[in-house]
Amino acid sequence: MKTQKIIISLTPVRLHPRSGGAEYTKRILSRIKNKDKKLYIICPKGGYLFDISSNGIYEFSVFRGLGSLLLGFNLSYLVKVFKLVRLIKQNKESTDIQILLNGYLGAISTYVISRIIGAKSTYIAHNVEKERFSTKSLSYEEKRVLPILKVLVPLLEYFATKFDRIVAISYEDKRKFVVMYAVPPEKIVVVPPIAPKGYYPQNKSKLNKKSEYFIVFHGIYNYLPNREGMELIRKYISKRIRYAKFVVFGSGTPEFIVDNFKSLGFVDDLYEFLSSCDIAVVPLRRGAGVKLKVLDYMAVGLPIVTTKKGAEGLDLLNGKHAIIVDDVNEEFVKAIEYLIENPKVRRKLGHNVRKLFEKKYKGTEKRR
Repeated sequence: MKTQKIIISLTPVRLHPRSGGAEYTKRILSRIKNKDKKLYIICPKGGYLFDISSNGIYEFSVFRGLGSLLLGFNLSYLVKVFKLVRLIKQNKESTDIQILLNGYLGAISTYVISRIIGAKSTYIAHNVEKERFSTKSLSYEEKRVLPILKVLVPLLEYFATKFDRIVAISYEDKRKFVVMYAVPPEKIVVVPPIAPKGYYPQNKSKLNKKSEYFIVFHGIYNYLPNREGMELIRKYISKRIRYAKFVVFGSGTPEFIVDNFKSLGFVDDLYEFLSSCDIAVVPLRRGAGVKLKVLDYMAVGLPIVTTKKGAEGLDLLNGKHAIIVDDVNEEFVKAIEYLIENPKVRRKLGHNVRKLFEKKYKGTEKRR
C-alpha cells in the first residue's frame, strides 16, 4: 500500500512579510515541499504570506496575541488541528505525518499532539530563545508581557528540544542547543539563511574620495536591538563623524532628520537603495540567531562595519569580508573612518563580501 506523505506546517504568530523570520520560513517550506508530499498550513487568520502552493490552509483566531501565547488552550486552534487530522485519517492509505512548528510558541501542545497522532515533529528554531530572552533581545510586544514569557519560554523551548528533529539557522546555534539543552548533535539539522535568487544591484559608491558619504543601517523598529542600534547611530556615532550622512530605515521607523542623521521610515526598493550607499554598519550589542540584514548588505557588495554580535552565525572573516569589532565604541567609530579614508579597502571588502554571498548565501528560489 502506498504511503501518503503529509506535512503540517504550524506558525503560531503572524509574521511580518518583510521580516527575516518570514524569509527563513519560506526557505524551509520551499526546501521540503515537492509533488510527493501534501502540505497543510495552520496559521493565524491572515497569517499565510507565502506563494507556496498548499493542499489546505486552516486559520485560527489569536485573540489579540493571547491565543498564540497560550496556544495549547486556544480552542479555535485545537478545533482546526483536529479537523485537519480527522480529514487526513479518513484516507484509507497509510500516512507518514510530519509536523513543523515554526518558532517556540505552541511547543508543548505540538509535542503532545504529535505523540497522539503518531507524527514526527520538527522544531524550526529561528533563534536559541533562552539566549535571546536572557539578553532581552525582544520585540516591543514581547517586552510588554515579559513577566509571563520569562516563565513560559524556558519550558516551551525545553519541550521543543524534545522534538524528533531541530532545524537550526547556524552552526553556532546548533552548538548552543547542544551545550544548553544536551541535545544530541545528530538530531539538529543546520539550514542556513539564503537570499532568494534574482538580480541584486552592485554597490554604486564611487571609489574616489567624495564630499559626502552615506552610511546605512536598517531593521524593523519594533525589535528592540534594532531600535537600540539606531539610537547609538543618532546619539553617538553620527556625532563623532560629522562629515558623513547616516541613514536608517525599516518598517515602523519614524521619519525625521537631526543634523547628519536621517530616519526614512519604510523604503520600498531595499536593494536599489542599499546599492546607492557607501558603507553599512551593524551596531548591535545584543540579539540572537543570524542577522539577516547583513545578507542584504552582502548582496549588493556594501563594505560592512559590525560588532561580533552582528556577524554571528555568518562566515565573515575580519579584514577580508568586513571589519568586525567587539562593541560599539571608539574602535567602531575608527573602523568607519578608516573605510571612508581608504576607498581601495572599501572596494576590496565590498568585492569579497559579495563574492561570499554569491558562493554561500544566494539561493535558487526566485525573489517575488
